[in-house]
Amino acid sequence: MTSTSRLWAELPDISPELAAADRAAVDAWHADEADGASEEAETGDDYPVLSRLAALGSSFAARVDRMSAWQRERLLGFLEEVLVSGPEDEQDAVATGFLEALVTAYDHGVVDLATVWHELGEESRHYIKIWNTRTGAAVPCWMTFRDPPEPHPAGAAVALLRDSCDRLANADDRLLSTSTETRSAEPDYDLQHRVENMAAEFVRGFREIDRSSRARVFEALEKVVLGAPERDVTAVAERFVPALVTGCPVWEFSIPC
Repeated sequence: MTSTSRLWAELPDISPELAAADRAAVDAWHADEADGASEEAETGDDYPVLSRLAALGSSFAARVDRMSAWQRERLLGFLEEVLVSGPEDEQDAVATGFLEALVTAYDHGVVDLATVWHELGEESRHYIKIWNTRTGAAVPCWMTFRDPPEPHPAGAAVALLRDSCDRLANADDRLLSTSTETRSAEPDYDLQHRVENMAAEFVRGFREIDRSSRARVFEALEKVVLGAPERDVTAVAERFVPALVTGCPVWEFSIPC
């Protein structure tokens, strides 16, 4: 049976930053006890495991980008073991403490949960999806994938759309051949306007583009949304998708999720 007692012992080796934050939270709780902030608590009580794991979840969310993959996987793997085979009270604490704190941080924009989704254990992912269902929150597409989405570099929106359909590539070539000073004067002009130009071409030629090419375009859009940098996702969301919504006969296609 795996217990969180081992986690606290190993935490300094996993992440000194998280260990320091944990010690500060424990010390603050004991200081409140000494000051009589919790009159009902008995002397010598330990910091409640639920509160401690909730604090750890918040600390983890705030530091995800500064942790290595090994650190994240070690910590999340250990918590998965507790969730699966630990004492019942600690199982509950991992779920309602750590995991719900992580989801709350995601909801508040503190952490991009998609970046660590496939480092979470199967039972942890299952609990989060159940929690979303109970709270009425949407379950993003990336939560349903067995394998992590393929990451793509900056500019992926243009490259993927060009590769998906010759007609879009030709439209992009025409735009590039009419280079002006304006094109390079604004940040992200090339990315956004090249995406917008290909969207306009897709809408204009929608009925003439064969179904397999349409499907490849939608697959390219999905790859951008799930695995490309934020600027590419924004370009697709603000330039391509509105063109689809307003310009294409919606009864002829659907975007798979």
